[in-house]
Amino acid sequence: MEFRAFFGRPVLRLWLIILFLGLFVTQGSFASETLNLTILHMNDPHGHYLPKKEKEGATGGLGKALTVMNRVRAANAEQGKETLTFMAGDLLTGTPFSAVFKGSLGVELMNVMGFTAMAVGNHEFDYGQENLMKNLLPRMEFPLLSANIKTVKGERVFKPSIVKKFPQGNARIIIFGLTTKDTPVTTHPRNVEGLIFEDPIQTAKEIVKDTADSDLVIALTHIGVDQDVKLAEAVPEIDIIVGGHTHTNLPEPLKIGNTLIVQADAYSEYVGKLDLEVSGGNVVKYHGKLIALGPEIKEDPQVTAILDERQKVFGPEMQRPIGKTEIFLDGSMRSVRSDRTTNLGSMLSYLMAEYAKSDAALINGGSIRESINEGPITLTDIYTVLPFSNIVVKMNLSGEELRSVLQKSVELKPGSGGKLQVHGIDYSVDNGIVKITSVADKPFQPSSEYSVAISDFLAAGGDGYAIFKENGRNRFNYEKQVSELFIDFVQKGQPITAAEIEKLK
Repeated sequence: MEFRAFFGRPVLRLWLIILFLGLFVTQGSFASETLNLTILHMNDPHGHYLPKKEKEGATGGLGKALTVMNRVRAANAEQGKETLTFMAGDLLTGTPFSAVFKGSLGVELMNVMGFTAMAVGNHEFDYGQENLMKNLLPRMEFPLLSANIKTVKGERVFKPSIVKKFPQGNARIIIFGLTTKDTPVTTHPRNVEGLIFEDPIQTAKEIVKDTADSDLVIALTHIGVDQDVKLAEAVPEIDIIVGGHTHTNLPEPLKIGNTLIVQADAYSEYVGKLDLEVSGGNVVKYHGKLIALGPEIKEDPQVTAILDERQKVFGPEMQRPIGKTEIFLDGSMRSVRSDRTTNLGSMLSYLMAEYAKSDAALINGGSIRESINEGPITLTDIYTVLPFSNIVVKMNLSGEELRSVLQKSVELKPGSGGKLQVHGIDYSVDNGIVKITSVADKPFQPSSEYSVAISDFLAAGGDGYAIFKENGRNRFNYEKQVSELFIDFVQKGQPITAAEIEKLK
C-alpha cells in the first residue's frame, strides 16, 4: 500500500487535529502546573535564642524552632513540596546575648537554621550602622532585604529583592523587603544618620511594576500589621505579606482582597507555617497556622551546642543572684506600653529621678523588655529587662511642655513603645486631655520650669519625642546607664517588696 493512499486527506486532517490538540493540552497542562509550597516564618526574636524556663517545662527558643523547621522540610521533601524560610526582622536587642554579641550570634544561628531571606528591622541598627554593615552583613549566608532604605544620595543600602524558581512550577517567586519608615525614632537617631527610609507603600508600587501576572509576589516586611493591611489594600499585586514589627499573633492568615498576611508573635515562641497551592502565580489554596514551641518539642542539638559554647562567655557571674524580689515586677509589653505605670516602671523612673535629683522622670515602655518573677535576681535578669545601653539625661521643660509630652504618650496607640512610665507627676486624663495636678508633690504651674530625667534615646527625639531634642534646656548627660542604677538598687541587700515600691511613688 502506498504511503499517500494510507494517509488520505480525511485521515491526514484527523491526525493534524489530534497533533494540535495534543500540543495544546501539553502546553495548557504546563501553564497550569501547580506549585506546592510551604512558607515557614518567624519575626522579632530580639535575642531570645534560648528557651524560656516555665513550670511546665522549657518553651520557645531557636533550638525548638529548628526542630520544627527540619520536620516540615523533611516531610515536604518526601511529598515533592518546596519550602521557603523567612525572618521578618529584629533579630537584635532584648537579652544579654545581644548586648554581648551585638547580633553575630543570632546570625550564626540563622545560618545553621537555613533561612531563605530576612527583612531589615529597625533594631538591626541598635549597635550602629558599622556593626550591621561590617560585622553582621558579611557573616550572613542569606540575603538581608530592604527596598526602601537609601542613602541621602538615593542609593539603596541593602539588596531590595530576590527571585526564586522551582522546577515543578513555571512561575517566578519575587521576594522583596520593606522596613518601617519610623526607624529613625525607634532606634537611637545616631544609628541611622545619613539614611533615608522611604514610604514602604510607594516603594512597593514601584517594585511590582517589574512583575508579571504569572509571578508569585511576596513582601517580607518589618512595618507592622496595620501597615501591612494598608500595603495589601494599596498594592493588590502582592500575593503574600510575611510581616513583623508589631509582635502580632495571627493564628491564621489575614486575607485582604487576594493578599494573605501572616505574622508569628515574637521572642521565638512560634514558627509560622503557611501551606500554598500556586498555579500561574495565583494562590488557589492555602492553610496557615502558628506552631507553638512548647515543652514537648526537643531542641535541635546543633543550636544547643552553639548556645552552650557562647554562654561560657558570660560565666557564672551573670547567673549569680545579686538580690531578691518578693513580688512580681511587671515589665510585660502589654503593661509597660499602656497608659498605666507598672511597679517596675515606677521603680526605674524613680531611680532615674533620684540619681539626677530631678523633679520627675520618664522612661519609654519600649526600653523595658521583660518582667522579673518572684525570687532571686541575676545580672542576666537585669540585662534582659534593660538591654539597651541608655544613659540618664537631665533637662528642663516648662510645665506646658511637660504636659504636651504626656499628651503625646496618651495619644499613642496601646502597644506603642513610646508610651511613658512616669515618676513624680500626678496627672489624669479627661476626655483624652491630660491634666497635671502636681509635680514633685507641688501644685502644677504651666509656666513653671521643671527638671526631668529621661534616657538619651528620648533626649535625642526617640519615639517621636522631638520636644526633648528641640526644647530641652540646661541639658546634662550622666555617665551612668539605667541598667546600672537598677543593679545598684537590687544589690543594696534588702528584698524588693510591695511596701517599698509604694514608697517610691
